[in-house]
Amino acid sequence: MGFNLLTEPWLPVVRLDGVRQEVGLAQALGQAARYRRLVGSTPTMTAALHRLLLALAHRVYKPLDGARWAELWQARANEGLPQRELATYQEKFLPRFELFDPDRPFFQCPALDNEPGSTAKLVAHRATGSNRTLFDHTTADQRPLLQPKEAARWLVTTQAYDTSGTKQPYRTERSAEGGLGNRFGCVLVEGASLHETLLLNMQLYQPEAELPPRTTARDRPVWEASQPPDPEPDARAPLGWTDLLTWPSRRILLSTTVVSGATLVDGVVLTPGTRMEGDLVDWEAMAAYRRPWLKGNKQGDFRAVTLDELRGVWRHSQELLLSSDPRWWNSWRGRLRAKGPLPAQEPQRQRPAALDHIADVVEDGHIAEDTVYTLRIFGQQLGDQGGDTYAWYEEAVPAPVALLRAESARVGYIIGYAVSLANDLGEQLKLMERQYSADFHRELTKEQEKKPTDLQIHYWPRLAAPFAAFLRELGEAVRLGTSETAPAERWGQAVSDLADKTAWQWLQGAPHRDRSLLTASAHFDDFQLARHQLQRTFRGGLARYSAPPEEDA
Repeated sequence: MGFNLLTEPWLPVVRLDGVRQEVGLAQALGQAARYRRLVGSTPTMTAALHRLLLALAHRVYKPLDGARWAELWQARANEGLPQRELATYQEKFLPRFELFDPDRPFFQCPALDNEPGSTAKLVAHRATGSNRTLFDHTTADQRPLLQPKEAARWLVTTQAYDTSGTKQPYRTERSAEGGLGNRFGCVLVEGASLHETLLLNMQLYQPEAELPPRTTARDRPVWEASQPPDPEPDARAPLGWTDLLTWPSRRILLSTTVVSGATLVDGVVLTPGTRMEGDLVDWEAMAAYRRPWLKGNKQGDFRAVTLDELRGVWRHSQELLLSSDPRWWNSWRGRLRAKGPLPAQEPQRQRPAALDHIADVVEDGHIAEDTVYTLRIFGQQLGDQGGDTYAWYEEAVPAPVALLRAESARVGYIIGYAVSLANDLGEQLKLMERQYSADFHRELTKEQEKKPTDLQIHYWPRLAAPFAAFLRELGEAVRLGTSETAPAERWGQAVSDLADKTAWQWLQGAPHRDRSLLTASAHFDDFQLARHQLQRTFRGGLARYSAPPEEDA
């Protein structure tokens, strides 16, 4: 029995009417306007499947210039992307999408001759080897059977998000880096339909003209390679954008069995694959980056924005939303004679490439300036040794088009001060709780120091909603030319009130004994003084950037 990923239903989508359905790649692409979104069973799966579908879309509709993109964007009113190019591509490459082809199995290495292991190696929530999980108790000798569609979804996810550490060797090489997806929060711009989402995340793609940058004429997704991969692990630079989207970080081969006439996956060989050479910032376009400030007023190398267990990714709104144009990163610093860098206010940054394109097409009238999209950011955190999965993350940040097109450095400073206030108040809450414990000689271990306090757990998750409201209001102010600081002042009051409420609840929960209560009250008073000082600093910063210098007016 064959299972072709272009035609067989396996991609999990949600229709516009909310009904869940499974479709093949060709249907997902050709009828994308009928679906609301593509949703996997884990955030990592959702990200990996979108990247696969984007790689296919780039190849089907290349070359993709501005005019062609506009044509595809308008096609959403006709229930999907054009069928002619899709049919031509399907006719040419249909055999390459066979999951169990003996010579060219999709995204696999047929030359692997190792003994297959348990399918638990593919499924991230299964316990296998050092990948321990709390609730699953699969043992190494168990071989759970997978439906072909399940195996296909996990195959794609594993190539992007497999853990690092020791793997089954093909011959001698056992050590492997984690899949590329572990290095960054994967940013997806979500539109009103899957059609819009695909177009919003597609780059202008002309490999012969080296577009996007560093993409060569040799670029191709993994299934278009002239030969299946060699089983020996290797290292190389990407050939281009679709090569990176389908990066073969592992050599994998599925094994099958037939049960009651149905083909099922009963085992897998998973060995080290291809290691990427080069800096991630030079290649990965579905990520945001920042250069952190170091000692001596110097900046470090670009680092990809990742997701945090407690503090929301909205803290990186500058990097996620604002222009990467270096002309106004620090354009006010010299004129206002600020002393030293303002790291929290204005980092050197690089936003996802899709947002630069969206900002450009607004000029052509394809997207209204009052539109607000959603950035969905997906990530995975590995355990301390990298060999097991600690957590999956999925977060959302509103993306007002007006902010994507903002050209004033003031917007960057205002968002920076808003984030800094939240960070500083969070640190004061942590300090209050830790100093109270220290007064009673409750010394913390290094592991305890790393863990968030109860106050932080109460405080941070409640900030995402008010910050989202702040971003929407700020975008509207930029679009209409009204006060940009007014939304920030409302945010500042909201976050200060939340910190005050959090501290007050902590004080009420303190032991009602003389010394304990007096000590807690003293630290609560210190926090209140710090909170009022931080509010004054915040308001002063906003006032400083409430209007441009005369030469910029």
